[in-house]
Amino acid sequence: MKFGIQINGHFSTELKPADAFDYAVKQVRAARDGGFDGIFAAHHYALGTGENMFQPIPLLARLAAEAPDMTMGTAIYLLSLHNPVEAAELSATLDVMTGGKFVFGVGQGYRDVEFTSFGIPRGNRGGRLDEAVAMIRKLWVEDDIDWKGDHFTLDGVSINPKPIQQPGPPIWVGGDTLRSVRRAARIGDAWMTSPRHSKGFIREAIQVFNQRREALELPAAPPVFFRELFVADNREEAEQELVECFERLYHMYHREGQPGERYDRTFEELKEDRIIVGSPQEVTEEIQSYQDEFGAEYMFFRVYYLGMDPEKSLQCIKLFGKEVVPHFT
Repeated sequence: MKFGIQINGHFSTELKPADAFDYAVKQVRAARDGGFDGIFAAHHYALGTGENMFQPIPLLARLAAEAPDMTMGTAIYLLSLHNPVEAAELSATLDVMTGGKFVFGVGQGYRDVEFTSFGIPRGNRGGRLDEAVAMIRKLWVEDDIDWKGDHFTLDGVSINPKPIQQPGPPIWVGGDTLRSVRRAARIGDAWMTSPRHSKGFIREAIQVFNQRREALELPAAPPVFFRELFVADNREEAEQELVECFERLYHMYHREGQPGERYDRTFEELKEDRIIVGSPQEVTEEIQSYQDEFGAEYMFFRVYYLGMDPEKSLQCIKLFGKEVVPHFT
């Protein structure tokens, strides 16, 4: 099994941006030295005055220099907000810069402020995502492309350079509802879970994904598991680090209308089937359960939460690399 981390590109205003970037670099170095495979970055706009977020494409381009042998990926890139030509060019460039180790994780987004700010009707997000993925796959491979769709038009367009990976980087598609999981089965190479998803939803979604792939005569593929993680010397210490930050994050999801399950719950309710937390032995056993039940092959983790001391995140990465990674290599 391979492992990755989502870097702390999303951080509170209490942390100066220059310091947050410094910690992102330290996270990458710790993951690299700890035997992790991948580095992933999230994507949002217009978070207001209470939060900060680095944009993923320039951030990953810089961080790739710290770990030239590691996978770099978006998790996720808000493709519905962007022109596919731009996205194809950016992703192809990152694939070249990483030596063919880029993963394009994409999704449709959900926040009203983002769609309003970009002047895009929120109701078009699914159609734009479908069309953009199809166009990007063609742009990565072909030249002189003509396209006339519901949302985009091309007239003899080529992009260069093309990705090193051919026919292109893997496209992992996020989805928080069964309808969006069906879309992921149709347009993506894998469905990427969210750390918000309970195991109950994942079980149901995997069945839907596999049924849709079979109907389309496409090969089944295990999900890419994005999970919440915190490992410490013991479970009590690990949970203590998470409680306040975790509840704040999930209650924000609820306020902003995040689709899917209910998030206006207590830490004790939310942690069930979502968080991989505890001592190295407990975390190892929980990860093994994902491999045993779901056939998990790739897992990456959120290891930093708004308001957390970034040093705690670094300690978590280092402890996981030292005590957990060796059990799966």
